[in-house]
Amino acid sequence: MARIRRTARSTRTITALAAGTAAALALAGCSAGDSGDATADGPVTLQFWGWVPGLEDAVAEWNGANPDIQIDFFRMTGDDGDKIPAAIDAGTAPDIVQMSSHSLPGHIINNRLTDITEWAGDLEGDFTESSWGTVTFGDSVYAVPQDSGPTGLLYRADIFEQYGIAVPTTWDEYIEAGRALKAANPDVYLAQFSPNEAGLWLETVWQNGGSFFQIQDDAWQVTVADEASQEVAELWQTLLDEDLVKVVEMWTPEYWAEVNAGTIATINYAAWFPVLLEESAASTAGLWEVAATPTFGGTESAGESGGSVNVVTTTSEHPAEAVEFISWLNASDGGVEHLITGGVFPSATTGLTSDALLQPSEFFGGQVINEVFADAAERVPGTWTAGPTHDLTTNALKDAFGRVANRQITFAEALDQVQQMTIDELTAMGLDVAS
Repeated sequence: MARIRRTARSTRTITALAAGTAAALALAGCSAGDSGDATADGPVTLQFWGWVPGLEDAVAEWNGANPDIQIDFFRMTGDDGDKIPAAIDAGTAPDIVQMSSHSLPGHIINNRLTDITEWAGDLEGDFTESSWGTVTFGDSVYAVPQDSGPTGLLYRADIFEQYGIAVPTTWDEYIEAGRALKAANPDVYLAQFSPNEAGLWLETVWQNGGSFFQIQDDAWQVTVADEASQEVAELWQTLLDEDLVKVVEMWTPEYWAEVNAGTIATINYAAWFPVLLEESAASTAGLWEVAATPTFGGTESAGESGGSVNVVTTTSEHPAEAVEFISWLNASDGGVEHLITGGVFPSATTGLTSDALLQPSEFFGGQVINEVFADAAERVPGTWTAGPTHDLTTNALKDAFGRVANRQITFAEALDQVQQMTIDELTAMGLDVAS
């Protein structure tokens, strides 16, 4: 199947990001020149804030081999990420920061990130299409991808075998599997519906070639309730109406109790989730396997929940050196191995075939589960566009999905409500919104 490419996006996205705001003039000139000298006259020390386990070892290796570019690493915890915007605005931020790819547009609009196209523009071929798409806006690159969350179907192999149910390969088959499971044992649900976890929704919309936002003629277009999302709504409405899913908030003790009790037969989620399952449902070791996420009819696309990236702040006086380091960390064999050892799923294509990544999992009965996720990573559509109100929009979805769970509204009605709320928020921000 031909993959949908991000190049269809307007090459004037940056104008759209800032249209109608005071940030427009600043954003148009957001480049390395705004951050000070592009190169240093002598050795430099760069501040780097991140949270991946084991980054200290990666930094130590880099520092040992690069005396002219030294990295001073600070491990982010708690609310450290919330301090970054104010620190950039005050001129006191670190040179390099790890952040969610979904947060980029808001920072770009506020002129907090350096346009690193000059130094990172040729890295596109080193990363999966979907992860590179999250850091490019028009012709400009604003970050280097670090990790991603391609999806896979974690399923209780013992339950499927006990009731003679085939592992579904399409979403239509998934619904049928749920019906067969309910008929065989009404106390076991195919999956859970968790209103508090928007990632479960986002990943499937992304898989279906959708997004919450797009750019149209230099204006934001809100696509929360577009056709791709409506198809996902129809899928979930069927699962909920037929009582094929257990309504339980994810990450809660109640949720993990259901998982440990074997009342939830599948969890379709990102590559970073299996380690959390192992930690919180150790009693189910050896009972799970991972298969490819079911597909929408006639497609081969996989889902994605998004990931983190490394940015160079406009505070940095040495963007070229900063990009040299984050390029090594996120795209070289050595750097990527450190990331994998730290427990993240890499965005770099070199990581998808790494021996460090492709290790058997004892919890999953010896299966090399990352083979499934690595295959998925190369089948994610490059269609996702982050927007300035990503957090507001996802929080609104969670609130609306809570009303869906209580049967007050439908998924389709929830999407319509959040669509309008998002349009109103963008308009209030002074941004141009396409009709």
